[in-house]
Amino acid sequence: MHLMKKILISLLVLGIQLTVASAAAPEPTEPKPELPTTGINLPRPVSGWINVEAVGIRLVVKFFDQDRKPTPPDASSGFVRLRYPGKGPERAVLNIDNETLTTPATVRPPHNFFVILNLFFESTDEPETHTFKYP
Repeated sequence: MHLMKKILISLLVLGIQLTVASAAAPEPTEPKPELPTTGINLPRPVSGWINVEAVGIRLVVKFFDQDRKPTPPDASSGFVRLRYPGKGPERAVLNIDNETLTTPATVRPPHNFFVILNLFFESTDEPETHTFKYP
């Protein structure tokens, strides 16, 4: 009988511990969005990010908010200057194409160049400028 009491008390204590442990378990959260792993990710001066990628023969600029979720472009247009090693610079306009800004002009391979990117906004005369080496 004494052994039976010990077993029942042990099971009761174990049940309470399991109940407390399961109640304290955190709720599963959805994974934090990640920026693209292709192209170049650049922080924006105010908030958020842009991703610049040479896709085929076009240069594509994607926009992300501070939580790294895709967002429509807040820039109305853009201008990019590409400096290839040993060649003269090439210039291209960036126009809105769905959820991105895209060059209509051909960006010739090899995709190894220095980039000066200007984003223009309807609300201000000051462009947002990014300078970087691609890739």
